[in-house]
Amino acid sequence: MSNSLFSRTVDRRAVLRSGMLGALGLAAAPAVAACGGGSGTSAGGNVSWAAWANPGEDERYKQFATELGKKIDAKVSFQAVVGDYQAKLLSQLAGGSAPDAFYVGDADMAKMIEAKQITDLSDYLKGGTSPVTLEDFPEDLYQWCKPADGSAGIFGIPVDCNPSVFWFNKDVLSAAGVSQDPAQLFEAGTWTPDALEDLLGKVRASGKKGLILSNWWFNWCSATTMFGGQLTDESGKLVLADDPKSQEGLEWLLEQFKSGNITYAGSLPKGQSGDALFLAGQLALNNVGRWALPTLKDVKFGYDIAPVPSPSGKDILPAPVATAAIALNAKAKNPDKALRLIGNYVSRDGQKFRLSGGGNAVPSIKGLDEVATEGGVPAHGKWFNDVVAKGYAIPRAFVGNPKTATELPLLVDKLFKDPSTTTAASFSSAVTQLVESTK
Repeated sequence: MSNSLFSRTVDRRAVLRSGMLGALGLAAAPAVAACGGGSGTSAGGNVSWAAWANPGEDERYKQFATELGKKIDAKVSFQAVVGDYQAKLLSQLAGGSAPDAFYVGDADMAKMIEAKQITDLSDYLKGGTSPVTLEDFPEDLYQWCKPADGSAGIFGIPVDCNPSVFWFNKDVLSAAGVSQDPAQLFEAGTWTPDALEDLLGKVRASGKKGLILSNWWFNWCSATTMFGGQLTDESGKLVLADDPKSQEGLEWLLEQFKSGNITYAGSLPKGQSGDALFLAGQLALNNVGRWALPTLKDVKFGYDIAPVPSPSGKDILPAPVATAAIALNAKAKNPDKALRLIGNYVSRDGQKFRLSGGGNAVPSIKGLDEVATEGGVPAHGKWFNDVVAKGYAIPRAFVGNPKTATELPLLVDKLFKDPSTTTAASFSSAVTQLVESTK
């Protein structure tokens, strides 16, 4: 649908400027808007959706609303939610004022399915009227949108995604005496965990930080698969405690915390973060997704990305892929139009419209690889696509139960804050025990 309204050119520079402002907190952002944003005609009724968004995203979403309104003959409104998204959305749902469709984070999906606040999209996706089907998306990206008890249904569709990669500051690495950066090492087939450890040691010796990781699954689960291990089996059961290679990866990670090669984010002084230190030229590697791109547009240092290293030094192994889904409000005031909104939002044209021009994510739909490589920024943007193709979204074992989803980050925080007594075995045992106890 190259001639559709969604293929309209968007001013990239303007969007990137907006993204920078959002990342630095320099632009005023609205509170929960009642009904902000672009609109088409209201002849066919009103429909709304909500998501978290920085000013750059807010601008793009409102453009989408305007274009979609013309296509589906409805007034389409976008609500940008800042602050505690979950709390505000739950308040709206309780008060009957929630939008027709809305973003659901991976930690909230099970809770909303259980509370019957969102609707099964299976019939819509199979009914022939949707512009997408589930087969259009990598299978591992949407498993967390299914009921945890294995019953039928799909309650959300990934809007886009962000694979786990290492962004690196070339200047920091050069000053630390690192002769080959991670991208060069990967291309030479020598990007191994040992090479990463050597690089981190040199940066630490130079007085700067090598890598900062948090208690978020996106950060630490890479260690379980970096040595070729498995986090879960095909049924979704956690197997990290019984997989020797997963244990090797976790042991390696804990050793890096102890040596100081890797800093635990929970131990940083108040006000510091990996993102801020990376932008300030004080951090060599930042383990984040493509959402970093808008904030890097105007920095003075050189940067690029590389995948998580592998034992062979040349393979891209399964790695975490962060994603959110858009869901249909079970009490949507205009469900028919809301379904059309959802279908168009995650469609090929919808994602291309939202993510082209320096967007902050990678398409979750297959066949849009060019979005991640446009403009050659970063130089190895194609690796975003490669990591998505082999990656995995958050395991259902972590979020299938609301209690697990809430308590897991707290447990990991406790374990990471004391690496002197935490071992790979005790870490895996504690995580597995939590998951098993909340089934």
